[in-house]
Amino acid sequence: MPFASQFLRGPFDLLHYSVLGPLLDRKHILIACMPKSGSTYLSNAVSRLPDFRKATLVQSYGRSEQELSHAQALRKHCYNYVAQHHVKYNDNTEFVLRKFNVAPVVLVRNIFDCVASIRDHIRNESVASPTAWFDEEMRDFDDDKLSSMISQLVIPWYIHFYVSWTHCPDALLLTYENAFADLSGTVTRISEHAGLALPASTIKNSLEIKTDKPDRFNFGVSGRGTALDEATKNTIRQYATYYPHVDFAPIGITS
Repeated sequence: MPFASQFLRGPFDLLHYSVLGPLLDRKHILIACMPKSGSTYLSNAVSRLPDFRKATLVQSYGRSEQELSHAQALRKHCYNYVAQHHVKYNDNTEFVLRKFNVAPVVLVRNIFDCVASIRDHIRNESVASPTAWFDEEMRDFDDDKLSSMISQLVIPWYIHFYVSWTHCPDALLLTYENAFADLSGTVTRISEHAGLALPASTIKNSLEIKTDKPDRFNFGVSGRGTALDEATKNTIRQYATYYPHVDFAPIGITS
C-alpha cells in the first residue's frame, strides 16, 4: 500500500486503514468554513450524532493555513467524525476527500457581515489568523481604518475560499443565516449528504444532549455589514467582478 506507508506510525495504523476502516464503513464529514460563520457550533451539533466525534485533520492552527493532513486523515479513518476547518478547495483537499471518503460541507456567511465580525474578533479575541497578518496595535484602529484593512487583506482569502469551493462538484453549500434558522433540518441535510440514514427523532435527541462544556455560539446580527463605509463595500464588490461566472449571492454580493 504505497500511499498509506508514507504516513503509518506502526502496525496499528495499518490495521485501521486497510482492515477496520472498510469493514466498519465509517462516515466522515468536513465542514469547510469561513471564519466567523458559526462553524464551531455547527460541528459540535453534528458531533453529537450517535457514534460521532469531533476530529482534527490539520497539523496546526493560529497563523498557519489549515491544509488537510494526509497523516491525520489516516489516523482518524476508522472513526465516524466531523472535522471543521478553514480550508480552501485545492488538489490536496480533493485528494484527502476522495482517498478517505470525506463528505464536504461548505459553510459561508454574508461577506460584509464577516468584516464586522472579524473586526470584533481582532479587538476582543486574537490577532492571529491564517488570512492576513495583524499586530496588537491594530486593535486600536478606528472602525473605518480596520474595516478597510480587512477588506483589502483578509477578504481576498474569503473570495479565494468561496470561489475554490464552487469547483467542488459534491459539496453541500450552507449559509450562516439558513443553517441556524433550522438547526435540526441543517443537521439532517448534513447527515444525509454523508450517507447517514437517521430518523428525525434520533437527530432531535442528539441535539438535546447536554455536554460539560457549553456550546460557544455568538450569533451575530445579520446586516451589520450595511454600516461599512462605501469605499470598503466597493473594494469587496470589485473582487467579485473578476469572476463573472460565479454566483456570489450566497455571500451577499449581488450584481
